[in-house]
Amino acid sequence: TPASAKSTATAASPAGPETYTVEVSGQQFVVTVSPGGDVTSATAPQPAAATPIPAASAVGITAPLSGNIFTLMVKEGDHLQSGDVVLVMEAMKMETEIRTSSAGQVSQIMVREGDTVSAGDTLVTLG
Repeated sequence: TPASAKSTATAASPAGPETYTVEVSGQQFVVTVSPGGDVTSATAPQPAAATPIPAASAVGITAPLSGNIFTLMVKEGDHLQSGDVVLVMEAMKMETEIRTSSAGQVSQIMVREGDTVSAGDTLVTLG
């Protein structure tokens, strides 16, 4: 089957080499062509750096409802037991205590007092 290809010029100069990004069968290549038409280089672009994935043992405590962070009850490094209060949220004039369902050490606090959060947002991670 013939390979599908498309190209776009990314830099051009009448007197110098031209650089193109060429896509062949879904894979992109950067190609530099001299003024005489000779290909002087062809390389595959480097993949973007991967986003770090939290450790499998990390536990995220998420907002069960939309609201505002009223009071933080923990700080990074605190050791928690299952059922400890992590923070208090305010939603519709009601205060709701958010508790941890597992023991662990607070590794990251994703919110501050006064922040508005949506249901499902990660509030705190335990490592």
